[in-house]
Order: sequence, then structure tokens, then C-alpha cells
Amino acid sequence: MRTITKRSLFATAVAAAALGLTVTSASATAQATFTIVNPNANGSFTASLKAGTTADLLDTVTNQSVTCYSATATGTATNGVHANGTNLVQIATATFGNAVSDPCDGPLGSSFSAVSTSAINLNATSYAGGITSGSLSNVHVTLTGDTLFGVCTAKISGTASNAKYNNATGELSITNGAGLTVSGVSNCASLMNNGDAAKFSAVYKVAKPLTVTSP
Repeated sequence: MRTITKRSLFATAVAAAALGLTVTSASATAQATFTIVNPNANGSFTASLKAGTTADLLDTVTNQSVTCYSATATGTATNGVHANGTNLVQIATATFGNAVSDPCDGPLGSSFSAVSTSAINLNATSYAGGITSGSLSNVHVTLTGDTLFGVCTAKISGTASNAKYNNATGELSITNGAGLTVSGVSNCASLMNNGDAAKFSAVYKVAKPLTVTSP
């Protein structure tokens, strides 16, 4: 009787372990897939700031902001099924305002413009009801401003949270995207400081809307 009990316990343990390994293995390999349908066969896209909205960068430490009334982006969204949402869309170029014709409004009557200095990645983490949610990573943007104190420059880097793409409207929105940091500050008179946290908000309209689905 004692031998049977030991064998039963051993068999149960082995079965539980096997089940545990099966569940763990399935969990490890299961990843959300995303499918992109891009009307441009070459996978390119262009986008601009939605009419009537602004692109806003806020230094959350000094509470000073830069507000832009125009912004553009170009990049690549490759047609087909993607194994996961990492680097799902690449934003090759991004500009904010124009120093001469359409400057962004900065603190104390200053005027700014900004440009990305590296490709920005849109990472998808979830999908529901035609809306893909995620973040913008590898953000590196250089700000240049004409201020009372001279030419102010600064860099904004990091990953911006709260990014969403809506199939129905063809809009990419970033709402109080946190995770950005200010660096490389020069001649900005404490309007921005190295190490300050920053947030970014904007709504972009894609010229020829993409369709993103999952699974």
C-alpha cells in the first residue's frame, strides 16, 4: 500500500511538472501578431498635424511648454503580418514648425522649431475595436529657439507612452506621452534643464490611412 502511494504521488508530480512545462512553453512562444494594410505598395506613408490641433512639448519640471501649429512625419509601414508589435512602424523624419514661416510658440514670447535626428519607432502592445495602442521609442528631437536670451537649444529623448492609431480616422494620437527626458540644454535660461522630464502630445492625420489589425 505504501509503495502504491509513493508511485501515485510520483506520477502526480511528474504529470504536474509536465503540464507546467507545457503551459510555460506555450506562454513563452505566444505573441500577438499585427497585420498592416498600406495603400502605398512601397510601404511608405506621410502624415501631418490634424487641422485645428497643436503639437505640444511640456517640461514637467519647469512647467514651460512649446506649442507647434504644424508638424509632419514620413516613414515606413510594411504591408503584411508582423510577428509582434515591436518597431511595427518606422517614422523616418519628423519636423515641428518652421523657424521662418511657422515657428512654434515657446515661453516668454520665444519661437521654436524642432526636428527628429533619428528614426522613431511605433511599438504596438495591444489592439481593440480598430485601435492599436503602444508607444513611440527611440525618440531623439532637437529643439532650437529664438529667445530673449539668445538662441536656445535642447534635445528631447526617450520613449513616449500613450500612442494610439485609429483605423476609422487614420489618426495617430499621442496624449501626454511620458517617458521623455531633456538634455543638451544650451542658453535656455532655466526654461528647460538637463534631466527634466517631458511629455509630448499631438494628433497626426495619415494622408492615405493604414489599416492595422490583430490578430
